[in-house]
Amino acid sequence: MNVLKAYRSLTAEQKRTLREKRLEMNRPIGPLLEFLKPLGACDAMADKVRTKLGCTFGLGIVVAIVLVILFSNLGWGPLTLVAMAAFVAVLVGAGVLWGWTRGIDVSNNFRQFALPVLTVLREDFDPESPVHISVDLSSATSAAKKTGEGAPYKHGAYYKIIDSTYVDPWMSLDGVLVDGTKLKWSVTDKIRERKKTKRNPRGKIKTKTKYKKKSEIEVAMGLRKKTYEMTATEGQMSGDEKRHSVKLEREVVSASLDPIDPRALLDLVADVFRSAAPAKEGA
Repeated sequence: MNVLKAYRSLTAEQKRTLREKRLEMNRPIGPLLEFLKPLGACDAMADKVRTKLGCTFGLGIVVAIVLVILFSNLGWGPLTLVAMAAFVAVLVGAGVLWGWTRGIDVSNNFRQFALPVLTVLREDFDPESPVHISVDLSSATSAAKKTGEGAPYKHGAYYKIIDSTYVDPWMSLDGVLVDGTKLKWSVTDKIRERKKTKRNPRGKIKTKTKYKKKSEIEVAMGLRKKTYEMTATEGQMSGDEKRHSVKLEREVVSASLDPIDPRALLDLVADVFRSAAPAKEGA
């Protein structure tokens, strides 16, 4: 399979990053993206394969039950035993591969937010200066990120509702742009998970899970005074003898765990530069 080929082509450090689900690096933007892009490609392939394997495994279980019933009625013989053994072997193989792809799965925030943002800003970063990046690649609702769980309560048709909260400070970055501007950002997701359980008219128990996510984006930039003058801007502005310091924040609310649009961060960076003008000569 292509995903196995892609995984084998990764370096030991890249494979370790997928297994440990943690990225902590300090490299110039060029080498950094060279390291990250194969990880994104491998993760995309693993997602597709895992979806197909999950469907195949579920269907295979049903087919296996049908075959057992059928062969039991027809009578077991050498051929039916061999056929059944071969089918079970394929089914187990699919299950093992599905489990392996789960093991190297990383948060979609990496492929759908972090990687696109870095790719867009590649030409803006100083190619010689290291970019320090920290990304938590694990699930936003992993046990380690759980901060609370409310007592079960009732509402309407739902006889048990449980609210849980998670905090996921999953990305931070610190780098220098080609014009000498210092750029920092961080993204933290605050999640409320609500599990609602009810019994339908036929007596079956059904549980729904809904999410509300608040993504807090914080951008801090230090622009050189010999290069820029600052006009009125949103957020907090301060400075020293050499730099204007600007800090902007934005909150993005969504009803799912899907990654937020990368433009939410890129727009904040652009807003700072829109509030800047070239410094006057001799200023």
